[in-house]
Amino acid sequence: MWDTDRYGYGLRIRGLGPVAELPLADPAADHPLLCFRYDDSTPPPVPKAGPDEWRCVRSLADGRLLSLDRRAGTATLHGSLPPPDLLPHPYLTAAATVVNRWAGRESFHAGSFAADGRVWAVLGVRTAGKSSLLAALAADGVPVLSDDVLVTDGRYGYAGPRCLDLREPVPGSDLATVPVRYGARLRVALPPVPDRLPVGGWCFLRWGDEPALLPVTATDLIGRLAARRAWPGLPSDPTVLFSLATLPAWEVVRPRDWRAMPEVLRLLRDATGRAARAVPAGSASGWR
Repeated sequence: MWDTDRYGYGLRIRGLGPVAELPLADPAADHPLLCFRYDDSTPPPVPKAGPDEWRCVRSLADGRLLSLDRRAGTATLHGSLPPPDLLPHPYLTAAATVVNRWAGRESFHAGSFAADGRVWAVLGVRTAGKSSLLAALAADGVPVLSDDVLVTDGRYGYAGPRCLDLREPVPGSDLATVPVRYGARLRVALPPVPDRLPVGGWCFLRWGDEPALLPVTATDLIGRLAARRAWPGLPSDPTVLFSLATLPAWEVVRPRDWRAMPEVLRLLRDATGRAARAVPAGSASGWR
């Protein structure tokens, strides 16, 4: 079971264990392979500020260390075996951002959802309410592709683990939650989604008095995207970033009041629908 290949963030993952939040990998899919290992016998490596082109050592929030080796295609967790609920998030997330950057993809600190056959990124600072908006979308029947990271090759966005971690429940929803991550988060199980969808555009969250969607210009968007990339010190293909900056983008303004959420969802549904109809993606809508 531990050698069964699973899928997440565009990677074929081996050795992580029977993690329910990660679907079985498609044997025909050509995804980079990442093998997880556990090591509690040798001295741990020294953490580094960031990855170079071949190695990375990251200090994790619970004190464990994660070392990544590009040549070997391995991610080694140092220390005792961690609780299983930590594996899909945040441990896999920490590894996937680095490995995908090594693979020539971009990784953004963003959630994402599916609508009109495309994936739409949700970006914002730490307290901008990304997970709460994604939870509201999920409660409304909208497929959520990823919670904390969006990986893209410039054309497609890749699905993450099938879970969404919240700090608090969504008022008035029937989303079932279980406590995870030492009781610090509430986890929502997400239904299956395609492993990838074309990238449709970008939604930048900020708080305000009234719900609104404000267009972001391409000139402004390129700077915003550059600022939200994971590990900007690693080399990138500039044509990928410029192509992503040609996609529709909005500032999503919402009050700190859950009663405004239906109007926010309506604005998103209308805007993504119009954008998708302008350039049809050739697949069904993710909205009800």
